[in-house]
Amino acid sequence: MIFTIYCWIAILFISIFFTIPGVILSFLSPDKVIKYSIRPWGYFILKACRVNVIVEGLENLPREPCVIMYNHQSSFDIFLFCGYLPIEWKAIIKDELASLPLLGWVTRLSGHYFVSRDQSSRDTEEVKKIARKIRSGPSVIIAPEGTRSDDGKLLPFKKGGFIIAMLAGTPVVPMVLVGGRDIMPKGSLRIKPGKMWMKILPQIDIKNLPPGRVGRELLEKTVRDSMEKTLGEGERLKIAS
Repeated sequence: MIFTIYCWIAILFISIFFTIPGVILSFLSPDKVIKYSIRPWGYFILKACRVNVIVEGLENLPREPCVIMYNHQSSFDIFLFCGYLPIEWKAIIKDELASLPLLGWVTRLSGHYFVSRDQSSRDTEEVKKIARKIRSGPSVIIAPEGTRSDDGKLLPFKKGGFIIAMLAGTPVVPMVLVGGRDIMPKGSLRIKPGKMWMKILPQIDIKNLPPGRVGRELLEKTVRDSMEKTLGEGERLKIAS
């Protein structure tokens, strides 16, 4: 319990500290928000909470803009990719998160993308606009499950991220995160020290897929198959360590 209290105090103070430059840079130089606000925010929170990080597959990140799709097990996943993805990116986030203090303010001001859950016509237009912006960069990151998994197994994917990827025509890069559920499971506020593993998988070339729904469904299956295989490797890595 003492460690959990310490971690939450550290998270609060680190978040406040890096929100200040984040807000300022959002107005003056939005392209520097990731480097000078979000990346150190995630990095120092993981350090403060005694989370050791293993990163593999950085060579699979393409030079051109891409859509990065990751599995979601814990709130600590956010600290991991924020702190350790060495590229500029925007996140595709649920609309309701825009109102969160600190994180919501910075993400809204720095130009991250927000979509609603209700599949409204307004959201359809937003999806098309996001797809157009991705082509000129930066890359985007999205959790196709839409929410955190209770047991670590992949939930059914939402189709929105795959529609965006097909419309954008940029490479899709699956990314697997393991360990966050042991540090802070969904529905719990307790935090334990531990290890997290981030593995970036080989990119999928959208141009090699058929157009329309057939291509979207094939893309979804390819991403899911690669994630499930790597999740198994991650669980074995945890047992071995």
